[in-house]
Amino acid sequence: MDLNSQYLQDLYNARQPKRYSDVCALFESNYAKIFKLIPLLKQTAHHSIIHHPTLPDLHLKVDQRFKHTGIFTLTHILDKGAHKPDIKFKVYFDASLLEVISVCNETTLNSNHPHLAQCDDLNIQWELNLFIEKWLDYCLDKYQKKSWQTL
Repeated sequence: MDLNSQYLQDLYNARQPKRYSDVCALFESNYAKIFKLIPLLKQTAHHSIIHHPTLPDLHLKVDQRFKHTGIFTLTHILDKGAHKPDIKFKVYFDASLLEVISVCNETTLNSNHPHLAQCDDLNIQWELNLFIEKWLDYCLDKYQKKSWQTL
């Protein structure tokens, strides 16, 4: 193993492992944020969009909808039809939690990470849900005052 690889491995292993309570707190925080962005999410049964004059439109796709849960995809549709960041998430309405399922159809953010095998499920969940937390902050800043329209 070369010096750079050893440094990366040491840095990666030095991170504090996440506990279930850490990840669950992030699920709860993201649930609150998604409802700030989409106040009528519980009633949403159809694809919706926010049009923005200077930024890409924000799309909400309803993948599955049940009484106590729903699976949604939040994304931008960019030039040439690319969907980015294409975040698929599950909302547990009865438990007030939001859990990321995938980002751009990937269940990890960096599937080529050299030390991915050493990363446990809670750390992977942490990274996925931290990503949506940051993106929801961005969306709240740019789109919160805009109205959702059903497609």
